[in-house]
Amino acid sequence: MKVHHLAISVKNSEKSVKFYKDNFGFEEIKRFTKPGWDGGAVVLELDDLQLEIFQFNNYIEKKDDLSDLKAIGLKHIGIQVANVNEKYREFKNKQIDIDEPVKGVTVPWFCFLRDPDGIPIELYESKIQ
Repeated sequence: MKVHHLAISVKNSEKSVKFYKDNFGFEEIKRFTKPGWDGGAVVLELDDLQLEIFQFNNYIEKKDDLSDLKAIGLKHIGIQVANVNEKYREFKNKQIDIDEPVKGVTVPWFCFLRDPDGIPIELYESKIQ
């Protein structure tokens, strides 16, 4: 078994698609909608992982606190990078909302940033540089 995809709902799918393509190298593989939907979806792919981005005209503001690890639910998207500190500087220069890198317990370095809708993304290094 392996994880196939993650799905997120956003306010502006074009803005989110651009964010994930430009900053992480995702590629768009399809767009779709279904009868009765007041919106649609875009499917992006990076390596073997797909990210489904949903946008609906009558969206509901998020109700859970994604930063509270005690609250039940998905907490963040984790993306492995070669060098967290380099990515931090790159995103900071792009004016992206990002926290400073810290040394980790299970990984050498990690940090969090937020996508255009505030969805947390963890950047992490898997090996000591």
